[in-house]
Amino acid sequence: VQLAALTSQEAAMAEWSRLEKRMPDVFGGRRPAVVKFEKDGKTMWRLRTGGFTDASQASSFCEKVRAKGGNCMVTGNS
Repeated sequence: VQLAALTSQEAAMAEWSRLEKRMPDVFGGRRPAVVKFEKDGKTMWRLRTGGFTDASQASSFCEKVRAKGGNCMVTGNS
C-alpha cells in the first residue's frame, strides 16, 4: 500500500515515524518501503508498506489508516 508521496527520502521516513507513533496499533510490525520515482521532471519518494497476504488484507489495512485520518491507497504491488 502507498501512504504518501514526498519530496525527499528523509521526509518519507519522517512521515513513517509520525504515522507509526500516531497509529501504533495499525503500524505495529510493519516496515517502511521508500521508492524513488520521477514525476514531471521532479524526483519524489513514495512511502509504502507491504507484506500483505492478499488485496483484501491490504484494503483492510488502508481502511484502518483512513479511519484514523491518514492517507492510504492499495497499489498493484503489495
